[in-house]
Amino acid sequence: MNPSIDIFINSFAMRGITSREQLLNEMLRVKLTARAVKSQKKSLQDGEQLFELMKHSTESTILGYFPGDRDFFSSIYKVAQEIDLIEYTLKLYQNDRFGQIFSPAYLTEYVCSLIDDARSQSILIAEAEKSLSGLKGLVEKYQSKNITFTTSNVLMFMLLKLVFEEYENVSILNQSIYQELLVDARFDFIYSLPDFGGKIEGVNNKFMSSRPDVVATQNLLRHLSDRGKLVTVLPAKITFASGSEAKLREHIMTRYQLEGLYSLPEGTFKPYTAIKTYMLTIGAAKKEIVSVGYLGYDNGLYVDKVKVVRSEDFAAQEDWRIELILADDDENIRKYKTSTLERVKLHEVAEVFRGKSILKKDVKPGKILVLNISNITDTGIDYSNMDSIDEEERKIKRYELIDGDIVLSCRGSAIKTGVYRKQKNIVIASANVIVIRPNNRVLSDYLKIFFESPVGIALIKSFQRGTTIVNINHTDIAEMEIPLLSIEEQKELAEKYAREVALYQETVAKAEKRYLEEKEKIYNQLV
Repeated sequence: MNPSIDIFINSFAMRGITSREQLLNEMLRVKLTARAVKSQKKSLQDGEQLFELMKHSTESTILGYFPGDRDFFSSIYKVAQEIDLIEYTLKLYQNDRFGQIFSPAYLTEYVCSLIDDARSQSILIAEAEKSLSGLKGLVEKYQSKNITFTTSNVLMFMLLKLVFEEYENVSILNQSIYQELLVDARFDFIYSLPDFGGKIEGVNNKFMSSRPDVVATQNLLRHLSDRGKLVTVLPAKITFASGSEAKLREHIMTRYQLEGLYSLPEGTFKPYTAIKTYMLTIGAAKKEIVSVGYLGYDNGLYVDKVKVVRSEDFAAQEDWRIELILADDDENIRKYKTSTLERVKLHEVAEVFRGKSILKKDVKPGKILVLNISNITDTGIDYSNMDSIDEEERKIKRYELIDGDIVLSCRGSAIKTGVYRKQKNIVIASANVIVIRPNNRVLSDYLKIFFESPVGIALIKSFQRGTTIVNINHTDIAEMEIPLLSIEEQKELAEKYAREVALYQETVAKAEKRYLEEKEKIYNQLV
């Protein structure tokens, strides 16, 4: 990494200027001044002339007034001469966990391979600043193609203009992809890494949702040429969630062609976000097959596992969960998919929430008991060895368990579930546990039986995120579909199951007692 970058940043930090936006602002000011110097075709040795040129060239723009005097500008101007603008920006935002996302260069390189496969002539990279680490390579590779970048960020717009001003085939638009684009152009290839969270205020009623990823996808699809493809990265919810995600899936399947659906490797966008993501390839022209699978990483992205599905068969899927599609050969999954039983989303028959985050320092003798994953056993919930905290009841009320709540582990590869029964003390769930509180349409014991069944376990695993640290998001599991029998049928199954469990435990206890007695008799014959 260029040491001049740290010198530049520290020079402003000593003056109390530390925000990323302001630091980018000042680097852009220096680079714009350098461009103005270059346009005069002579070097400026005089600090006062340089300072005046900077003021004339930059202070009337969005950059505003320079926060320093002539000598300070001269010093940082000299430092910045050897700094690459892209390298500086990536360094500036490298640990920004809550703001600007930058994708790794290998993802942009993989997108280039898709551009090659599509033989595209016109390319649109939406919110191009997110692909900054691999953008120069993309432009260098496709100098014979028409490339358009969009960005809604004014500073990033100035950055892109400066970096790519010498490339005649590159156009840059200061335009948001979360509203109707001002250009009517259509493209052979579009790549998008939209924002994953939040809502867009005042969204146009032509869009089916106010979620930015849904809006961006619907918006960009309109700008595909007759043979065009949109490659977009979307959060995992696109594969299974109801609401706007379900509408977008239907929109894609009816008006366009889903050509590919691949799960990206865990940690692709760390440290900016750890959210599980999928790469979708959507074409304007209909095709007979859809490729579904996983992308792996080994010095670059590669197809780790793939299954080719006929488009009409894929369209018959209730959702796009890759794990279930790849498990079609599993007899239990096949029976579940072809079953004629009524099914409902879990959130339709239960309240689903996550437990309270408890720090180690919070665990102390107190009247509030905490249910952890370790308290959920194969035979039920062990209430005898629970942690406790000393906290006011009003602060933990929303996490308090009530009789009949189902608890489900949400961290770790093992799936553990149990039905909570009321205790003398107040018991709350920890953050490693999801609480499912059924309404009057479903019985707790029935739900637990389904969760423990081979199909239930497969479905729960399909919502797991991560490979190193496996976890389940409670909003995801709320989208799980369960078979809904009548209350009478549920009760009958639960009672039968309870009888068989009791019989099993009684039989095991008798067998164990007999084994110990007979073993003792044998031992006694040896003395």
